[in-house]
Amino acid sequence: MSFDDRDLALTDVTVIDVTGGPSLPGRTVLVANRTITTVGPASEVAIPPGARVHHLPGRYVMPGLTDMHVHSDTDASLERLFPALYIAGGVTTVREMWGKPQLHEWRRRTAAGEMIGPRSVIASPIVDGAPTLWQDIPVDSPIAAVTTGPDARRAVGEAKDGGADFVKVYSRLEREPYFALLDEAARLDMPVVGHRSDRVPFGEQIGAGQRSFEHVHGLWPATSADADRLEAAMARISTRDGSHYADWFRQVTDVEWESLNRYSRASAASLFERMAAADVAYCPTLVMHATIELAEWIRLDDERFAYMPPDTRDMWAFVRDEIFHGGGRSTEEAARRRTMFDHRRAAVAAMEEAGVRLLAGTDTGGPGLFPGFALHEELEFLVSAGLTRLRALQAATIEPARFLGRERTSGSVEPGRLADLLVLDADPLADIRNTRRIHAVVADGRYIGPDERRRLFDDAAADVKEAQGA
Repeated sequence: MSFDDRDLALTDVTVIDVTGGPSLPGRTVLVANRTITTVGPASEVAIPPGARVHHLPGRYVMPGLTDMHVHSDTDASLERLFPALYIAGGVTTVREMWGKPQLHEWRRRTAAGEMIGPRSVIASPIVDGAPTLWQDIPVDSPIAAVTTGPDARRAVGEAKDGGADFVKVYSRLEREPYFALLDEAARLDMPVVGHRSDRVPFGEQIGAGQRSFEHVHGLWPATSADADRLEAAMARISTRDGSHYADWFRQVTDVEWESLNRYSRASAASLFERMAAADVAYCPTLVMHATIELAEWIRLDDERFAYMPPDTRDMWAFVRDEIFHGGGRSTEEAARRRTMFDHRRAAVAAMEEAGVRLLAGTDTGGPGLFPGFALHEELEFLVSAGLTRLRALQAATIEPARFLGRERTSGSVEPGRLADLLVLDADPLADIRNTRRIHAVVADGRYIGPDERRRLFDDAAADVKEAQGA
């Protein structure tokens, strides 16, 4: 990717202040050395000689979006696919939740200007109990299966030595290795994020050192009027060889449904207040839950398959039919699933009311979730759950920056911040769906206008078509 290092000027735009201030119309945004240098009234800002000027009356500038839960995974022949689709979709930063060498190579090449892609923070290999939930599913990503405290400590050290930015924990960790891992991670200054452990009551995990929890799986026992019994049911979940993930998924769903019917507003409020006090973040990935619980969400005739690896459609169909839907759903089961999804949204609204830090993430890479598209769907779900449009935008901009300790360099349109920007044709504070109305993207100071953005999609489709014929 070539980079024009001249100054960049975006003129006569309305700047959206995601820190909570009023939007600022008639502004000029100046970029030099890939960093925002000036945000001021267009009539007062002098444009440096030789700058690339884009006159954008009627358009809106906001920070580039951050997807805080992705799994980017394509083979070598399609290595530029996911990174380019993120940028074309206005996603300028991603948190990769399953570390592997390919992701570190993408990050190196993006930083060197050799390929176009988002900034990334990268997890360790998944650290799970034994057997892991992925035991019998063919994946090319590493997994650390740990059963003892020393094993868990070793996994943290290996993650740090391997260049991971944080440790990703999974659902089947036993109590001893879970707490040993948290202790070792604190000693080595490695953040820990990921799933809740089935084996430890969720209330005990709050404040123990895990900084964010992903998905609204397993949350409900701790919000019920019968938490001890339902947490014990979570701990008893067991899986069989040949169907570990499917078995786990079915049993978690059963516990969740029973917990929903024993839901206690007081228990939920107490839990969420503790989360807020401990500054524990939550990444609900509502759009992922939609793919599981709303039968119509995964459409195998979706035109966006043109941008996905050739085997994607078959893989998604298998997961939908054999794991998510278990070979088909009765009318009663479909209604139950919709009720569960509505309750997940209600839980997100309750977390928001309690002041829990919410992070926008998607689980992109999973069935029904297209890179660069899914985050816009997640923002709509957050608003439908009860967040204001501003709070939904914050969950994908300034809140991730704060969580990652980068609020002084990213997450807002202010001088001194990195030049990762989204130029929109309409105001997302008026309608959150307007985040889809992308005119241009600025990625690391590079302006990607309508024509180049279109080429990113066209090149992605051409790469997929070539791979299909290989």
